Amino acid sequence: MLSGGLLRCLAVLILSNRVLSAPHQDEWQDLTIHKRDHLLARQEPLSATERPASPTQTPLVLPDPAEPETSTPIPYIILTIRDPTKKQDVIKEQIQYLKKILSTEAVPGSLEEVTSKRTGLVVLFKAAITSAQADAIASLPGVGSVTPDERLQEEDSPSSAPPSLTPRQEREPGPPGLTASTRLQSDAVDELKVVSQPPGSSLKDLPGYRYASEAGKGVTIYVMDSGANPHNPEWAGMTGNKEFLYVAEAKREEKDTRNHGTCVASKATGPAYGTAKDANLVMVKLPDRKMKSAVLTALVEISNDVYQKGIEGKAVINMSIGHVITEQNPTALAEQNSTSTVTAYRLLLVALMAEDIVIVAASGNEAEPDSFDVVTYPALFGTTTDLIVVGAVKKNGNRADFARGSGDQLTTSAPGYVTCASGRSDDSVKRHGTSYAAPTVAGVVAVWLSQAEHRARLQVPGKVAANTKAMVKSLSYPRVRGGPPVIWNGIDPRRRACRVMGNPANRRRQDGDATDCEEETTPTGSSSTTTTTRPPPPPPAFRPSWSENPQGFRRVFERDGVASDNYDATSNSVSERVTGNIEQWCLAKCTGIDLLLLETPRLIRDFETNLDQCASVFLYRVLQFRRGAYFNPYYVCNRYNSAWSTDFVKPSSSSIDSGVAFK
Repeated sequence: MLSGGLLRCLAVLILSNRVLSAPHQDEWQDLTIHKRDHLLARQEPLSATERPASPTQTPLVLPDPAEPETSTPIPYIILTIRDPTKKQDVIKEQIQYLKKILSTEAVPGSLEEVTSKRTGLVVLFKAAITSAQADAIASLPGVGSVTPDERLQEEDSPSSAPPSLTPRQEREPGPPGLTASTRLQSDAVDELKVVSQPPGSSLKDLPGYRYASEAGKGVTIYVMDSGANPHNPEWAGMTGNKEFLYVAEAKREEKDTRNHGTCVASKATGPAYGTAKDANLVMVKLPDRKMKSAVLTALVEISNDVYQKGIEGKAVINMSIGHVITEQNPTALAEQNSTSTVTAYRLLLVALMAEDIVIVAASGNEAEPDSFDVVTYPALFGTTTDLIVVGAVKKNGNRADFARGSGDQLTTSAPGYVTCASGRSDDSVKRHGTSYAAPTVAGVVAVWLSQAEHRARLQVPGKVAANTKAMVKSLSYPRVRGGPPVIWNGIDPRRRACRVMGNPANRRRQDGDATDCEEETTPTGSSSTTTTTRPPPPPPAFRPSWSENPQGFRRVFERDGVASDNYDATSNSVSERVTGNIEQWCLAKCTGIDLLLLETPRLIRDFETNLDQCASVFLYRVLQFRRGAYFNPYYVCNRYNSAWSTDFVKPSSSSIDSGVAFK
């Protein structure tokens, strides 16, 4: 990850015609928001007379104007990259020299620039130049990528008619949920109830959708989409701040031009259908004719907005869009060189995540019968960056037939058959696609980022995106055997009782305030519902036995009733389907010993990326209690890139035991 964020990734993308894209993962939907009628990133034509020269720069060897033209000028994007070893004035000089060259060589009137408010430096240029000029410019110091600016064509979306859902199957358990205070939406649609469905529970038995009382307050979700319908009650009822941010040639009007963005936004912050009901929302409206430069400019503008508001660590981007990128240069994509569109796109996304902006993307639709691999960007970056990639499932947990993504291509999945706000009327509509699964997860993430109890785990400067992705993975679990891990917000809706303020006929606030919530065993007022539970019996007699010096490690700590914080990565045995050799499974993440015996391809991949950093582990067992008995315990393995310390010990519930540290 680039530590300097967007400042380090200043580059330009260029126009061409080989990108197939889509408002992802289904149909564009509707939504509307309050308008902000200015661009945060400076984007304006430059006069050919604006040529800041640098006497210290080595002259660039460009094609001789006297020679016959070998290509026709087309729009290009030039992304600049900041070398952290260079001083600010040197970087500024490199960019000024690049601007001088472009002012001289580009087609008159075609040069534009987009500037970072964070650094005051140009992040990308757009200019009409020839391919020969582009190749020459790509060799300049400070240039990260030079690529044609291509149109992102929309992919076909699946039918909006949802198929029938298969009967519910037995699920494997996942981690338990603990939180300080919660609210209950008793009349929530089923796809919301799935989000707070704890391991070992049946969807039909849940009282509703339960979520932390912070509800995303103070966190901003940026939805890059087609706009929003401000007349839909779901939009009007959002309690957080709402605004529009217009990108490039997007029409400056509060409309949802593709009937897509409204549904997406309502799944993030809508009072009836959203998972983060108090979060702020910025609709980043993209033009109907989306060029690569529009998407990149949108990312820069979001970075500027986050910087100006000072909300690093409190910002989430939802990208329910996707496109197939075919390089003009057949070797560019494979080599990830400076002429690769993929390189430019990745540089910018990584830069934003380094600024502690969490990014969530849909995995894509149109899965084929014999293959449902991810084929679109940005979702393809999920395996190599901290981007959170979301697939789609039916409400019973089976993978949706249209959804792309499998194995490590997906960070998690969420319900893809939804009810949401319409972009063309005041009504609610039914839609399906990974576009609507992604904002569900973006909202869950926003709630976590708003909670003080997760601050130590998530809010580490420079690592917020990575920590958040790790938390998503650790709490996701399959709802059916053989199904993909599905997002869980970590809360059990059966464990608390709250006053329910909602009216099924008027879904504007279906939840009580935090003060309306009581523990199950605490008597509540007449307007509250109460339940009581019997205390669990003593833990089972069987306990795991840990080795003294396994695989070159040394056991340095062992205790019941504690977990361990401040870890760099975490895994649980349920998600990786590990049932035996638990100690070996956890230590193999640091050593790789007997890795193949575990027969878990996901573990092997994880090992390959983390082995060289892992220095110690903390392993503990989680007991699950239901109907008067314990069942199916599972294990959590936290990894550390430095020596483990007792300072990391965190008292936990009686359902956790057998904690052990090896280093």
